Amino acid sequence: MCGINGIFNYNNCNIGDGKALVNLMNNAIRHRGPDDNGISAIEGDKLFFGHQRLSIIDLSSAGHQPMKNNSGYEIVFNGEIYNYHELKKYLPEYPFKSDSDTEVLLALYEKYGEKCLDYLNGMFAFAIWDPKKEIIFMARDRVGKKPLYYSFQNGVFAFSSEVKALLKLPFIQTNLDEEAFYHFLTFNVLAPPSTMFKGIKKFHPGYCMTIDKNGNSNYTQYWQIEYRDLRAKSENELKEETLELLKKSVQYRMVSNVPVGAFLSGGVDSSALVALMSTMTNKPVKTYSIGFEDQPDFDELEHARRVSELFGTQHFEKTVNPEEFKNFLPHVVDIFDEPLADPTCVPIYFLSQKARQQGTIVVLTGDGSDEIFAGYRNHLRYIQNYNTFNKLKRLPTAIKKIISRTYSLYDSNSPLSEMLNRAALNQEFYWGSARSFKESVKNKFLNVDFRNKHHQLNSYSVVELFKNEYDKIKRPYHQPIDWMCFMGFKLTDPNWYLYRADKLGMAHSIELRSPFLDYELVNFALSVPGEMKVKGNEPKYILKKSLESVLPKDVLYRKKMGFCLPLKKWGYEIMVDYVESNYKEFCKNFPFLTEEGLKQILNDVKGGSEKAVNDLWTAYFLISWFKKWMNA
Repeated sequence: MCGINGIFNYNNCNIGDGKALVNLMNNAIRHRGPDDNGISAIEGDKLFFGHQRLSIIDLSSAGHQPMKNNSGYEIVFNGEIYNYHELKKYLPEYPFKSDSDTEVLLALYEKYGEKCLDYLNGMFAFAIWDPKKEIIFMARDRVGKKPLYYSFQNGVFAFSSEVKALLKLPFIQTNLDEEAFYHFLTFNVLAPPSTMFKGIKKFHPGYCMTIDKNGNSNYTQYWQIEYRDLRAKSENELKEETLELLKKSVQYRMVSNVPVGAFLSGGVDSSALVALMSTMTNKPVKTYSIGFEDQPDFDELEHARRVSELFGTQHFEKTVNPEEFKNFLPHVVDIFDEPLADPTCVPIYFLSQKARQQGTIVVLTGDGSDEIFAGYRNHLRYIQNYNTFNKLKRLPTAIKKIISRTYSLYDSNSPLSEMLNRAALNQEFYWGSARSFKESVKNKFLNVDFRNKHHQLNSYSVVELFKNEYDKIKRPYHQPIDWMCFMGFKLTDPNWYLYRADKLGMAHSIELRSPFLDYELVNFALSVPGEMKVKGNEPKYILKKSLESVLPKDVLYRKKMGFCLPLKKWGYEIMVDYVESNYKEFCKNFPFLTEEGLKQILNDVKGGSEKAVNDLWTAYFLISWFKKWMNA
């Protein structure tokens, strides 16, 4: 696990000292790899690679990067190739100098070129200089566990693991991408290729790129979900295959030359990982749980302790107090140079900190299970309402619009109003992680000039891109739940949960791994028939049935809680004070939102609205983020 940087001055622009610039980039992301660093100049000082290393596999100096082989191929690589030992069988003649997965990847590319991606099981973002073709070859893993940002500006190509490193370059502009900002207000995350900065893009998961010596690029998708027809399989067969694939995935993610632990909430996903990990090691698994001082409604420590006792783990707890919470809150935006307005970042930050303090460098998490196996209670609500929605959608357009407009006069902020509006516009019902401001609400506090300038924008365009992709690979027997799981995997997982995990883990120089998002398990889980994903109103049905031989039923079927925190109780005062003190200046410096709109959020919060607390968090985060990253 590392951080990678690079500059390719293909137009021979006057950028100054390329090595010095890459050194600035390395320093900006040193937290990603404090164990070692390196810089190389390639191709007559036109191309520069930089690397920050967090040593996980082959801790010796032989794993140093940038890594160059005898044929002149050179790589910077961030991530882990879990099956790298197995891949050596394809490379019997290669003169390996290390036991690192980096060298295996480099050798695999030399032999197979871009097809090397077909062999990899892992999480990765890398760049390789190919001296024979005179190209840079870059790729991001299938699921999107490792980030990769890039920019073509002023005749120079640059890339990095984090936006903040790109912002160190004098030729990179920090202008706001206004369309991305508009969509962020809906999703609280940004889907690729968008970032909040115009001219800085991020790789889609499962994509690769080549850049030739003249700066010409070719950006292509190399992987897509592979749906199988599993309808003929019995429930027992589905259970068995689910468990076997999960075991294989966990075993892969135990590969490490440093200690491996797990975050443990006591819920289904983390408990299952701990149970399986315990069978794969002779030492007690180190587990980490979090609680909040005097806040029993947000505390799962009791459940985590029970699972720890069941499997004999070496258990560590972190209890966050109000002072720690308040002190950390202003620093959230220091970590998230690409914005993510998610208060759940707070407990994950402290968990990651605790793991590092105890010497655990690799941590397994349950991220992704709920998306691919349909684990959310709101999935049930959508399933129940899809028939009604489809009937509304079949009505004549004029009638649909009359119904929608009439009801919006009564209650424009309700789920029913949103359903009617989406039906009237012939949109898809389920929008995935659209958890923030609805279109109708959003437009009420966007500045009138911004609205006029971008009157054609609608955040359904983000959903529509995924819908078009889904329609190309969906099967005739698919049900609405299959679309919901697809959206969760394609939008929420990489851009919310995996991005969050990468940033917060790397902030403490630890690597978070996600066994549920092994691509083979993903292909299988998304192919499980809808009636086996949710059965008898039980979310994640087939996964829970597969784990009945591993976990007690009271753990499997306990009500889901998830990572929560006392945002209103502990954050109310600091967020209200900050937004009240800064919103006028914010609207003056960045005239996109209205003072009236932000003031309405404050009034709603003070009036006791629970929904408005999350809106307040978004406002707090945005004002802080703009001041930090947009040079207010």
